[in-house]
Amino acid sequence: MPPIFKHRMVTRLITPFIAGVVLGILAPFGSSNFDVVFRFTFWIGLTLAGGIGAIAAASLQMRFAPDLSAVWRAAILSIGATAAVSPFVFSLNTPSSATGLILTLFYIWVIAIVISSVGLLAEPRQKGSPPDTKTAPLLERLPPKFREAQIYAISSEDHYIRIHSEAGEHMLLMRLADAEDLAAPITGLKPHRSWWVAEAGVDDISKSNGKMRIRLKSGTEVPVSREGAKRVRAANWA
Repeated sequence: MPPIFKHRMVTRLITPFIAGVVLGILAPFGSSNFDVVFRFTFWIGLTLAGGIGAIAAASLQMRFAPDLSAVWRAAILSIGATAAVSPFVFSLNTPSSATGLILTLFYIWVIAIVISSVGLLAEPRQKGSPPDTKTAPLLERLPPKFREAQIYAISSEDHYIRIHSEAGEHMLLMRLADAEDLAAPITGLKPHRSWWVAEAGVDDISKSNGKMRIRLKSGTEVPVSREGAKRVRAANWA
């Protein structure tokens, strides 16, 4: 997994942990009646559960709608956190009415969206952003709708190359080596002899049965050769 994604996962767990400590100190919603150890365990456990729910929601968002604004991302993360936390809250104190249920969910969501927003603000900016891709000469060879799009990868198919981008796919009559040169200054590498992948296009890097694979933000799986795996590790992507 590229460092930026590791950093985001750590941030999304550190932020709720700190929030749990703060909530343990403030003791809202009558939790001041709890034993001190139980109170801190309760709030830290709940906020970490929310953090895990937010990570799951963020993974789905990046897979199906990677270009959402920060406001929508915060909303989606908060919904994931609320869904993860609610069962634990209701197991301790089940509301006796529909109004109580709605109010409890609302309070959980308010806390979740505050923590999610703080977590998003703490995230690093992603490398290989659109301003860099706009300067790549390769984009001038593409139809207009692709020129403002972020390039995820380039694959070789016979005498053609296939451009994988956030705007979709497009084929050009060109050698992969030439496309690589024209893709500069986008940061990327060759994980396989028939593929070039931009760092900004990576959604996840996994290993199964001793073989490494790269998943693009578009969902496309990219094979990684033995030599390619060395380049991936040398670039600190995994």
